[in-house]
Amino acid sequence: MFRIFSYLWICVVSFTTFSLCKPADLENTCDVRSKSFFIASLVRYATGDRSSSCLPAFTFLDQWGVYNDSTASIASITSNGGHIIVGGNFTMVAVSTGSSSMVDPVTGTVVPNRFCPHLKVMGSTNAAISDGSGGFYIGGDFTHVQGVKQNQVAHILYGCQIDPNFITEEDPSRNITALQLLGDTLYVGGMFTGWGSGSQSNIASLNRYSGKLNSEFVTGTFDNSVFDIVTDGSALYVGGHFQNVGATPKRGLVKLYPNAGSIDTSFTGQAPVGGQVNDLHLGSDHSGNPVLYVVGPFTGRAMSFYLNGTQTTWAPNPNLEVYKVSQYENTIYLGGAFTTIGVTPANYLVGVDNQLGAIKENSFLINNVVQTLEIIGNKIYVLGEFTAAKGQERKYAASYDLPNMSLNIWDPNLNSAINFPGGEIISTGSSILIAGNHSAINTKHRKNFAVFEESTGSPIEGTPNFDFGIKSLHIKNNHLFVGGSFEHVNGIPRLAFAILDLPTYQLNPTNLGVSGSSIEIRAIASNDTQIFFGGTGMSSVSGQTRNAVASINAENYSLTNWNPNLGGSATSLLVLNDAVYIGGIYISLNGDNTIANYRAVDTNTGLVVSLPSVSDYPSSDVAAQAYYDGKIYIGGIFSLIGASTFNNFAMYDTNTKSYISPNPIYANGFVYSITPSPDGKIVVAGSFSGLNGSTTNNCVSAFDSKTNTILPWFPNADNTGYTSIYHNGKWYIGGEFKKVFNKPYGGLIISDLTEK
Repeated sequence: MFRIFSYLWICVVSFTTFSLCKPADLENTCDVRSKSFFIASLVRYATGDRSSSCLPAFTFLDQWGVYNDSTASIASITSNGGHIIVGGNFTMVAVSTGSSSMVDPVTGTVVPNRFCPHLKVMGSTNAAISDGSGGFYIGGDFTHVQGVKQNQVAHILYGCQIDPNFITEEDPSRNITALQLLGDTLYVGGMFTGWGSGSQSNIASLNRYSGKLNSEFVTGTFDNSVFDIVTDGSALYVGGHFQNVGATPKRGLVKLYPNAGSIDTSFTGQAPVGGQVNDLHLGSDHSGNPVLYVVGPFTGRAMSFYLNGTQTTWAPNPNLEVYKVSQYENTIYLGGAFTTIGVTPANYLVGVDNQLGAIKENSFLINNVVQTLEIIGNKIYVLGEFTAAKGQERKYAASYDLPNMSLNIWDPNLNSAINFPGGEIISTGSSILIAGNHSAINTKHRKNFAVFEESTGSPIEGTPNFDFGIKSLHIKNNHLFVGGSFEHVNGIPRLAFAILDLPTYQLNPTNLGVSGSSIEIRAIASNDTQIFFGGTGMSSVSGQTRNAVASINAENYSLTNWNPNLGGSATSLLVLNDAVYIGGIYISLNGDNTIANYRAVDTNTGLVVSLPSVSDYPSSDVAAQAYYDGKIYIGGIFSLIGASTFNNFAMYDTNTKSYISPNPIYANGFVYSITPSPDGKIVVAGSFSGLNGSTTNNCVSAFDSKTNTILPWFPNADNTGYTSIYHNGKWYIGGEFKKVFNKPYGGLIISDLTEK
């Protein structure tokens, strides 16, 4: 085997390095007859890449992000020894997969990006079904998958690639909550008033290969939502919130002919008056007769019908809503918001018999609502709002063995609860697909500080927790200096400023004794001998008066005599030659009330110097500074510098000692970060909608400093960018965004500015 592998690898190297068998320039790599397809297949065989050989390669990196129960953000980034270090406001880190996540069926660990490119579904995934060939269909309210526009339904091929041939009619108002395959037809249900040119409402029939509407399927108008569709191979059973289908009263349940869509009137079963059906399951009763199990919030909440529509005697009588039902052998499993079955306590997940509905299995010990469940083999997988099962942490996903109900190690650890009508679990190949309204998976507790391996993207263990937010990070002499609004690090008092030892990231015993009111250290910089830091609210350090800015000795961390005495707050610091440029919102410096918002001081004395100007000051906050090729780039929320217009961005020429005017780059909103690369590309992050009048490049943009032209790079982040660094050929960009390039992210992206 090794000799065969070696031969294949030699062939690959020969083809790619020496071009001994170079294919035609226009050869189609999707053509199995082509040499390029052959080469790609060899490379993927050699590397273990399962992705489709005719589509672009995906990065091996698993992109992690930061998350909170609400809004999370990264405010500062730095790097050290193969690590990317981030600080901000967050409580956890996780793999940013989007709402459809492929995981290992035993551990719940995400399937690596190299084997299955993360689907990056943008929006909720409410329904998923296998296609029978290792792929699957997904439905929801999503707009994009892997950055590609998809209209609430998508077909994913084996290897986690989008099927380019499956295209549905566009309608952003749709929300798909049910999918079912029968022959060459894909039935979709949900909330919609029409499908393209067709009048089908809340249920439609599509060609499973093309996604085109089957116009002969005409049901009459469903007057409300469809939540589930099941089939016995010859008919469709449809459940939902509807009360009428066309002119026919059908309370939450109807049987349809699959080709024409007309009602099979021989099936008379319905939910009680006003009833809504959440889920259906085609199973069997205790005698082996086919039975349709029906659950929802209706009176009784769980019932079943023979396939002629006659109701059975099965009546477990849960006290609150049931969201999901399934069967394993002679046990029917119910998941929901209930806390009793009949009069017996049974919280959220229970197994009952398939004759009368009496409790059989009731020791799942789950602590909150179960929204969905799926039985795969002899295991039951559940999703919901719970955070623990059998006394162990299980965030919104868990699995048990059946019938003994023992908790498995399977622990996907989602970043958010799964809520109805979202949530689905299916087996696909050797993996499990989790579909829901989450955006990330495999969460790990990290409070406001995290360190990621540069090579893999994974977080390292053993890093400290900060009780409140971090605003600034700076490395000097094997130490990491951290500023923010925190008060404790791992429970040890450190007000607004802390020192971590590298490479261990352990808290240094030095405590500077920063004090004041509502302190936040927002900027840290250094030269060979000093560490400079500043922010808001600080009035003293080590018992000595220091208003807003101070410095310590870089060797022994003792407070220096440097004392600019800032009258306001510092937001950015730039050390250049013998000067510290202080940007912020302030009205005096060295006691001089004519100085405002931006001025340089001497690095040793703290006294003002005549840079960048002795009279022209920005009209408001200078939040960002960067130096490149003889120019200082500044950004913030100012509109004027002196009497001249500079919209939130300016360039200061250190050779001519003047601002460049007219201003070649401007922004229409707050600029928080400016980061150049060695070749002069500059990434700008903030809360603007674009640079130089653009309204299509929200919050993150870039320009070429040699020509001052905006680069054709359009991340279109959905929220503020706060920080970035350039490292090893890439920009690491952090902020409050959750969507970039029409893909879900957790406040962190990595880019070389070439994405389309």
